[in-house]
Amino acid sequence: MIVETPSRLHLGIIDLSRSFPREYGALGLMVKGGYRIEVVTAEEGVRIDGSQKEKKEIQEIYGSLKEAYPIRTGFHVDVKRGVPRHIGLGSTTQLKMGTAAAMMKLSGIGYDIEGLADAAGRSRFSAIGTYGFLHGGFILEGGKRNPDEVPPLSTRMDIPEDWRFVVVWPESRSSYDEVQEKPIMKNVKVSKEYPQRISHHIVMGVLPSLVHEDIESFAHHISRIQRAVGESFSKYQGGTFHPAVAEAVELLEDITYGAGQSSWGPTAYGITTADKASGVKDEIEIWSEETGLSAEIWIAEPDNEGAVFHQ
Repeated sequence: MIVETPSRLHLGIIDLSRSFPREYGALGLMVKGGYRIEVVTAEEGVRIDGSQKEKKEIQEIYGSLKEAYPIRTGFHVDVKRGVPRHIGLGSTTQLKMGTAAAMMKLSGIGYDIEGLADAAGRSRFSAIGTYGFLHGGFILEGGKRNPDEVPPLSTRMDIPEDWRFVVVWPESRSSYDEVQEKPIMKNVKVSKEYPQRISHHIVMGVLPSLVHEDIESFAHHISRIQRAVGESFSKYQGGTFHPAVAEAVELLEDITYGAGQSSWGPTAYGITTADKASGVKDEIEIWSEETGLSAEIWIAEPDNEGAVFHQ
């Protein structure tokens, strides 16, 4: 079985104020170009072709699934195409969810996405990647009432097919991983004005913009949300945006409809249309050469399907 996952652009945590019954909450969207993983049954255990980190995480998910479900077989897992780790594209969730879902399907065991996420140890602070894996598209999730809860899916909407995201990743740069972010997420606290402002942008801006396929309005509100979120984390990441991409975000805001940073970064993105994306990419490439920033720059298409499985 082959599973192909999307990648994730995380557009922000909604509530870090600790002032309301639910914590966190988040919004994000899925783009094409994630993992391609082959999973086949074997007699026992799990054999893995991939990086050392991928091997460790797949071993972990196999052990968790064996504890939670009646899996009677082993597997051979071959990571044929990967995603850069800890740069804001949701690689860990897509790797673990993709591998876990394939193992469950090959075992003939039914599952729900919340149970699989729990077994995979995902959705600690955000469930964008979890629901995006299943559904694709734009995802809004409703936060947690308690630490063990998988946040509920509040809204899932298609992203217009002619929208594009010009993605900029400074090569060889990464950000916080799950272990490093945990104490930050537990300790950061902002005034309740922040989540109120972000929520207004979502309800009165982002969601209606998707309904009307209004990219200018969508990107404007995402940019405002990203700056509010960045201000919340500025103490921990060295500014409103990760220092490695702060200038890239500023440039992308000037030459696209709106821009931001995915999760902790250091990946930046600009929101534009298919007919303008190549020109934006060219401008960013020229800028990166002039400034000496060694970066991977690509055009990402929206993924409204989620993970795909091939026998």
